[in-house]
Amino acid sequence: MTFIQMLCLCLVFLSTITTSSATSTSVESFNSYEDTTEFLRPDIDPDYDSKSTGPILSHIFKVVKNDGSRQVLAIQNFDSLVKPASTMKLFTGWWALQEGIRELDYLALMLKTSSNAMAQATLDLLGKPSDMEDYYSLQGLTINSDTFRVADGSGLSYSNKSTCSVQIQLLELIYASSQYEVFRDLLATPGENGTLRSRLLDLKGKVFAKTGTLNRTAALSGFVETDKGTILFCVLSDFINTSLQVERNRIDDLVRENYKIVND
Repeated sequence: MTFIQMLCLCLVFLSTITTSSATSTSVESFNSYEDTTEFLRPDIDPDYDSKSTGPILSHIFKVVKNDGSRQVLAIQNFDSLVKPASTMKLFTGWWALQEGIRELDYLALMLKTSSNAMAQATLDLLGKPSDMEDYYSLQGLTINSDTFRVADGSGLSYSNKSTCSVQIQLLELIYASSQYEVFRDLLATPGENGTLRSRLLDLKGKVFAKTGTLNRTAALSGFVETDKGTILFCVLSDFINTSLQVERNRIDDLVRENYKIVND
Protein backbone atom coordinates (compact mmCIF):
# COMPACT_ATOMS: atom_id res chain seq x y z
CA MET A 1 0.00 0.00 0.00
CA THR A 2 1.32 3.45 -0.88
CA PHE A 3 1.84 6.21 1.66
CA ILE A 4 -1.00 8.23 0.14
CA GLN A 5 -3.37 5.27 0.39
CA MET A 6 -2.36 4.70 4.01
CA LEU A 7 -2.92 8.38 4.77
CA CYS A 8 -6.39 8.30 3.19
CA LEU A 9 -7.42 5.33 5.31
CA CYS A 10 -6.12 6.98 8.44
CA LEU A 11 -8.09 10.14 7.68
CA VAL A 12 -11.30 8.14 7.19
CA PHE A 13 -10.60 6.24 10.41
CA LEU A 14 -9.99 9.42 12.41
CA SER A 15 -13.05 11.07 10.92
CA THR A 16 -15.21 8.10 11.92
CA ILE A 17 -13.86 8.03 15.46
CA THR A 18 -14.34 11.79 15.80
CA THR A 19 -17.94 11.53 14.61
CA SER A 20 -18.56 8.72 17.07
CA SER A 21 -16.97 10.58 19.97
CA ALA A 22 -19.11 13.64 19.39
CA THR A 23 -22.10 11.81 20.82
CA SER A 24 -20.49 9.08 22.91
CA THR A 25 -17.25 8.10 24.56
CA SER A 26 -17.30 4.52 23.30
CA VAL A 27 -17.23 2.78 19.94
CA GLU A 28 -20.15 0.66 21.14
CA SER A 29 -22.43 3.68 20.76
CA PHE A 30 -21.30 4.41 17.19
CA ASN A 31 -24.38 4.64 14.99
CA SER A 32 -23.81 2.45 11.97
CA TYR A 33 -26.19 2.30 9.04
CA GLU A 34 -27.69 -0.85 10.49
CA ASP A 35 -28.61 0.95 13.71
CA THR A 36 -30.67 3.61 11.93
CA THR A 37 -34.06 3.62 10.23
CA GLU A 38 -32.86 5.49 7.15
CA PHE A 39 -33.35 2.54 4.85
CA LEU A 40 -33.68 2.73 1.08
CA ARG A 41 -37.00 1.92 -0.56
CA PRO A 42 -37.50 -1.64 -1.84
CA ASP A 43 -39.02 -0.42 -5.09
CA ILE A 44 -35.65 0.82 -6.35
CA ASP A 45 -34.27 -2.72 -6.33
CA PRO A 46 -33.79 -3.59 -10.02
CA ASP A 47 -35.17 -7.08 -9.35
CA TYR A 48 -38.22 -5.95 -7.37
CA ASP A 49 -41.72 -6.45 -8.72
CA SER A 50 -44.48 -5.53 -6.29
CA LYS A 51 -46.87 -7.99 -7.92
CA SER A 52 -44.67 -11.07 -8.13
CA THR A 53 -41.71 -10.69 -5.77
CA GLY A 54 -42.27 -12.56 -2.52
CA PRO A 55 -40.02 -13.36 0.45
CA ILE A 56 -36.85 -15.32 -0.33
CA LEU A 57 -35.01 -17.06 2.51
CA SER A 58 -31.65 -18.45 1.43
CA HIS A 59 -29.29 -20.23 3.77
CA ILE A 60 -26.43 -22.69 4.02
CA PHE A 61 -24.98 -24.12 7.23
CA LYS A 62 -21.88 -26.27 6.84
CA VAL A 63 -19.67 -27.65 9.60
CA VAL A 64 -15.95 -28.32 9.31
CA LYS A 65 -15.38 -30.92 12.01
CA ASN A 66 -12.24 -31.17 14.11
CA ASP A 67 -11.13 -34.22 12.12
CA GLY A 68 -11.30 -32.18 8.90
CA SER A 69 -14.47 -33.75 7.54
CA ARG A 70 -17.28 -31.54 6.25
CA GLN A 71 -21.04 -31.86 6.53
CA VAL A 72 -23.85 -29.72 5.18
CA LEU A 73 -26.28 -29.18 8.04
CA ALA A 74 -28.99 -27.19 6.28
CA ILE A 75 -29.50 -25.71 2.84
CA GLN A 76 -32.30 -23.75 1.18
CA ASN A 77 -32.45 -21.61 -1.98
CA PHE A 78 -28.66 -21.52 -1.93
CA ASP A 79 -28.39 -20.25 -5.52
CA SER A 80 -31.01 -17.50 -5.25
CA LEU A 81 -29.46 -14.18 -6.28
CA VAL A 82 -30.52 -11.64 -3.65
CA LYS A 83 -29.31 -8.50 -1.89
CA PRO A 84 -26.49 -9.29 0.55
CA ALA A 85 -26.85 -5.95 2.35
CA SER A 86 -23.84 -5.34 4.59
CA THR A 87 -22.54 -8.90 4.38
CA MET A 88 -20.92 -7.45 1.24
CA LYS A 89 -18.36 -5.99 3.65
CA LEU A 90 -16.98 -9.52 4.17
CA PHE A 91 -15.74 -9.41 0.59
CA THR A 92 -14.36 -5.88 0.99
CA GLY A 93 -12.69 -6.63 4.30
CA TRP A 94 -11.05 -9.90 3.27
CA TRP A 95 -9.76 -8.41 0.02
CA ALA A 96 -8.30 -5.48 1.95
CA LEU A 97 -6.52 -7.80 4.38
CA GLN A 98 -5.06 -9.83 1.53
CA GLU A 99 -3.91 -6.73 -0.33
CA GLY A 100 -1.80 -5.55 2.56
CA ILE A 101 -4.10 -3.33 4.62
CA ARG A 102 -2.90 -4.18 8.12
CA GLU A 103 -4.69 -1.44 10.04
CA LEU A 104 -6.67 -3.97 12.05
CA ASP A 105 -8.37 -1.35 14.23
CA TYR A 106 -9.66 0.28 11.06
CA LEU A 107 -10.92 -2.99 9.58
CA ALA A 108 -12.45 -4.04 12.90
CA LEU A 109 -14.40 -0.80 13.19
CA MET A 110 -15.54 -1.12 9.58
CA LEU A 111 -16.79 -4.68 10.08
CA LYS A 112 -18.00 -4.65 13.68
CA THR A 113 -20.02 -1.42 13.37
CA SER A 114 -20.80 -1.84 9.67
CA SER A 115 -19.46 1.55 8.60
CA ASN A 116 -20.50 2.20 5.02
CA ALA A 117 -18.15 5.17 4.61
CA MET A 118 -15.15 3.12 5.68
CA ALA A 119 -16.10 0.19 3.47
CA GLN A 120 -16.53 2.40 0.43
CA ALA A 121 -13.25 4.22 1.10
CA THR A 122 -11.54 0.83 1.33
CA LEU A 123 -12.95 -0.35 -1.99
CA ASP A 124 -11.97 2.94 -3.63
CA LEU A 125 -8.37 2.34 -2.54
CA LEU A 126 -8.37 -1.24 -3.78
CA GLY A 127 -10.01 -0.60 -7.14
CA LYS A 128 -13.36 -0.70 -8.87
CA PRO A 129 -16.32 -3.02 -8.20
CA SER A 130 -15.31 -5.05 -11.25
CA ASP A 131 -11.82 -5.45 -9.74
CA MET A 132 -13.38 -7.11 -6.70
CA GLU A 133 -15.23 -9.53 -8.96
CA ASP A 134 -12.00 -10.29 -10.84
CA TYR A 135 -10.06 -10.79 -7.60
CA TYR A 136 -12.46 -13.36 -6.21
CA SER A 137 -12.74 -15.11 -9.53
CA LEU A 138 -8.96 -15.59 -9.45
CA GLN A 139 -9.32 -16.95 -5.90
CA GLY A 140 -11.53 -19.73 -7.22
CA LEU A 141 -14.97 -18.43 -6.29
CA THR A 142 -17.78 -19.00 -8.79
CA ILE A 143 -18.15 -15.40 -9.92
CA ASN A 144 -20.55 -14.49 -12.71
CA SER A 145 -23.66 -12.37 -13.18
CA ASP A 146 -25.81 -15.17 -11.74
CA THR A 147 -23.86 -15.46 -8.48
CA PHE A 148 -22.24 -12.15 -7.55
CA ARG A 149 -22.67 -8.53 -8.63
CA VAL A 150 -20.75 -5.70 -7.02
CA ALA A 151 -22.02 -2.12 -7.05
CA ASP A 152 -20.16 -0.77 -4.00
CA GLY A 153 -17.99 -1.87 -1.10
CA SER A 154 -20.57 -1.48 1.64
CA GLY A 155 -23.66 -3.38 0.50
CA LEU A 156 -25.73 -0.20 0.60
CA SER A 157 -26.69 -0.29 -3.08
CA TYR A 158 -29.67 -2.41 -4.04
CA SER A 159 -27.73 -3.41 -7.16
CA ASN A 160 -25.36 -5.54 -5.09
CA LYS A 161 -26.32 -9.19 -5.47
CA SER A 162 -25.01 -12.43 -4.03
CA THR A 163 -25.96 -16.04 -3.55
CA CYS A 164 -25.44 -17.93 -0.31
CA SER A 165 -23.35 -20.35 -2.31
CA VAL A 166 -20.70 -17.78 -3.24
CA GLN A 167 -20.63 -16.42 0.32
CA ILE A 168 -19.96 -19.89 1.67
CA GLN A 169 -17.13 -20.20 -0.86
CA LEU A 170 -15.67 -17.00 0.60
CA LEU A 171 -16.01 -18.31 4.16
CA GLU A 172 -14.31 -21.56 3.11
CA LEU A 173 -11.46 -19.51 1.65
CA ILE A 174 -11.12 -17.51 4.85
CA TYR A 175 -11.35 -20.54 7.13
CA ALA A 176 -8.65 -22.40 5.19
CA SER A 177 -6.28 -19.43 5.46
CA SER A 178 -3.60 -18.92 8.09
CA GLN A 179 -5.25 -15.53 8.68
CA TYR A 180 -8.58 -17.01 9.72
CA GLU A 181 -8.26 -16.07 13.39
CA VAL A 182 -7.08 -12.56 12.50
CA PHE A 183 -10.12 -11.98 10.30
CA ARG A 184 -12.51 -13.74 12.68
CA ASP A 185 -11.59 -11.30 15.42
CA LEU A 186 -12.47 -8.36 13.16
CA LEU A 187 -16.11 -9.48 13.03
CA ALA A 188 -19.00 -8.65 15.32
CA THR A 189 -19.60 -11.05 18.17
CA PRO A 190 -22.48 -11.26 20.69
CA GLY A 191 -22.27 -9.10 23.77
CA GLU A 192 -19.39 -6.96 22.52
CA ASN A 193 -19.02 -3.74 20.54
CA GLY A 194 -20.74 -3.95 17.19
CA THR A 195 -23.95 -4.92 15.46
CA LEU A 196 -24.31 -8.23 17.35
CA ARG A 197 -23.94 -6.72 20.81
CA SER A 198 -27.56 -7.50 21.77
CA ARG A 199 -28.09 -10.64 19.68
CA LEU A 200 -27.32 -14.33 20.26
CA LEU A 201 -26.10 -13.64 23.78
CA ASP A 202 -26.47 -17.32 24.63
CA LEU A 203 -23.71 -17.99 22.08
CA LYS A 204 -21.33 -15.33 23.34
CA GLY A 205 -17.74 -16.11 22.38
CA LYS A 206 -18.87 -18.59 19.75
CA VAL A 207 -20.41 -16.51 16.92
CA PHE A 208 -18.30 -14.25 14.70
CA ALA A 209 -20.31 -12.77 11.87
CA LYS A 210 -21.27 -9.88 9.62
CA THR A 211 -24.80 -8.59 9.86
CA GLY A 212 -26.76 -7.10 6.99
CA THR A 213 -29.80 -4.83 7.01
CA LEU A 214 -31.75 -2.97 4.35
CA ASN A 215 -35.44 -2.29 4.03
CA ARG A 216 -37.03 -5.74 3.63
CA THR A 217 -33.60 -7.42 3.80
CA ALA A 218 -31.90 -9.09 6.76
CA ALA A 219 -28.70 -11.12 6.59
CA LEU A 220 -26.08 -12.79 8.73
CA SER A 221 -22.95 -14.55 7.53
CA GLY A 222 -19.91 -15.89 9.34
CA PHE A 223 -18.67 -18.55 11.73
CA VAL A 224 -19.86 -20.42 14.82
CA GLU A 225 -17.18 -22.21 16.80
CA THR A 226 -18.25 -25.34 18.67
CA ASP A 227 -16.46 -28.04 20.64
CA LYS A 228 -16.73 -30.40 17.67
CA GLY A 229 -15.93 -28.07 14.80
CA THR A 230 -16.62 -24.73 13.16
CA ILE A 231 -19.88 -23.92 11.40
CA LEU A 232 -19.67 -21.77 8.29
CA PHE A 233 -23.01 -20.18 7.56
CA CYS A 234 -24.81 -17.65 5.41
CA VAL A 235 -28.42 -16.53 5.76
CA LEU A 236 -29.84 -14.02 3.28
CA SER A 237 -33.48 -13.08 3.73
CA ASP A 238 -34.75 -10.72 1.04
CA PHE A 239 -38.10 -9.09 0.25
CA ILE A 240 -39.29 -9.94 3.75
CA ASN A 241 -42.90 -9.25 4.67
CA THR A 242 -42.38 -9.16 8.44
CA SER A 243 -40.58 -6.65 10.64
CA LEU A 244 -36.79 -6.60 10.62
CA GLN A 245 -36.75 -7.67 14.27
CA VAL A 246 -38.93 -10.70 13.59
CA GLU A 247 -36.66 -11.70 10.71
CA ARG A 248 -33.51 -11.21 12.75
CA ASN A 249 -35.00 -13.44 15.44
CA ARG A 250 -35.73 -16.11 12.83
CA ILE A 251 -32.15 -15.92 11.55
CA ASP A 252 -30.78 -16.15 15.09
CA ASP A 253 -32.94 -19.20 15.75
CA LEU A 254 -31.46 -20.89 12.67
CA VAL A 255 -27.99 -20.26 14.06
CA ARG A 256 -28.99 -21.73 17.42
CA GLU A 257 -30.61 -24.79 15.85
CA ASN A 258 -27.52 -25.64 13.82
CA TYR A 259 -25.20 -25.01 16.74
CA LYS A 260 -27.25 -27.48 18.77
CA ILE A 261 -27.12 -30.07 15.98
CA VAL A 262 -23.32 -29.98 15.98
CA ASN A 263 -22.67 -29.58 19.68
CA ASP A 264 -25.15 -32.13 21.06
